Amino acid sequence: MQLIGEYPVALDDKGRMRLPTALLRQLGDKPNGEGSGYEFVVNRGFEKCLTLYPKPVWDGIAAKLSRLNRFNDRNRAFIRSFYLGAYPIASDSADRILLQKHLMDYAGLGKDAVLVAMDDRIEIWSPDEHARVAAMDVNDFADLANNVMGGGLDGVGDVE
Repeated sequence: MQLIGEYPVALDDKGRMRLPTALLRQLGDKPNGEGSGYEFVVNRGFEKCLTLYPKPVWDGIAAKLSRLNRFNDRNRAFIRSFYLGAYPIASDSADRILLQKHLMDYAGLGKDAVLVAMDDRIEIWSPDEHARVAAMDVNDFADLANNVMGGGLDGVGDVE
């Protein structure tokens, strides 16, 4: 799954948002046919956002976590922290999802949000936090790119 794009969306008073059509096309067919919804797990992000995982992606992560040694205190702490706030959700017939109030509070979400599709997951940001994160200095981004993608044994190799 290769999801891309940024999508401004509105949330209603109940915390529902409609998933953009362009994003739904990238997700492909609904898993159980037209009458069903898309299945996700939503969770707190590592930064001040929410992360929306398509169910198959979540299942893969959960399988990796289940292999961690739970007798190791750092593993337990990570697993516990990662699962805190995680909820299964499905889109309704209007392709809307409902976010829990405490998760909306965590991410600072109000009437608007920005969905950022990243590879196999979707981050849900408040417009203010999204603008803050997106405002990275060009030189800082270049340094980060060099550190992460610089190649050799510490990186993934040359990327054109």
